[in-house]
Formats: sequence, C-alpha cells, structure tokens
Amino acid sequence: MKTGNIAQRPKEEWLKILDKGMLTIPKKWREELGFEKGKVIKAKKTGKTIVIEPIEEEAPYRLYTDKEISEFLKADKL
Repeated sequence: MKTGNIAQRPKEEWLKILDKGMLTIPKKWREELGFEKGKVIKAKKTGKTIVIEPIEEEAPYRLYTDKEISEFLKADKL
C-alpha cells in the first residue's frame, strides 16, 4: 500500500457533536484560519460534506449584542 507524503494527506480530527449540534474546532485550526470568538464565518453543505471557511470580506450585516437588542425593544415601546 502506497501512502505518499503525509504532508499531502488531508488533515483530519475526530470531533464529538455536543448539545444543539455544537462541535469544537481544534484550537490549532482556529488559529490557522483566523477564527476568533464572535467572528462570523460561513458554512456550506454539499451532499454529505460541510465546508466551514473564513469570510474574507465584511459581512453585509451587523450582529447586535443582547444589551443593544434590549435597548431597541425598550425604545420601540415608547
């Protein structure tokens, strides 16, 4: 069996799916890809494959904090 250069093989990790479908991306991968807490990334499903990738451009929308949403709702009642 010819295995080839190990550096040319895809990187693999076994991940466990937690409550609500959450899983942890290994720290080294997050660092390499620039995934930081609170950062928006994109995911796409093709057949039985899920691809998660960083977003190079700015997202066309803004994410609001719970505090900001609460303030919006309070102001909307006036």
